[in-house]
Amino acid sequence: MRTVEVPLDHGLKIGETVETLAVLRETTAADVIDATEESERLFQATDGPCLVASPCMVGMHTLRRQIVSIGDHKGPLTIGELKRLSSADLGLLQEKAVEMETAALKGVTGRGRLAAGTENPD
Repeated sequence: MRTVEVPLDHGLKIGETVETLAVLRETTAADVIDATEESERLFQATDGPCLVASPCMVGMHTLRRQIVSIGDHKGPLTIGELKRLSSADLGLLQEKAVEMETAALKGVTGRGRLAAGTENPD
C-alpha cells in the first residue's frame, strides 16, 4: 500500500516532544465504511428516526485512519489528537490525502482506457 510523508508546519505535541513528520497511507474501503458508520447520528425526522452521517466527520474519521504515524506516535489518530493539530497542518494532511486519492483514481482510469484499446493520455 502506497504511503507518503507529510512534513507538518507546527506538529503534534506528544508528551514533551513535538512530532512534525506525518506518514499517510492510501484509503481503503474499510476506512470509508468504518468512518461513515462512526459518523452516523440518530436524527428524529418528521416521518420517524433516521441515521445521518455528517460528510465533514466522515472525512475526518477517514483521514485519521489514513495516518500511519506522526513521528514516533502510531496511528490511527483519535479525533481528539486530530483536533490538536493546527488548521494549517490539518490542511496539509487533507491536501496530501486528496492528492493520493486523485493519483489512485487516475491510475484506475488509465488502466480502463488501456483495457478498452484506447491510448493512455499520459
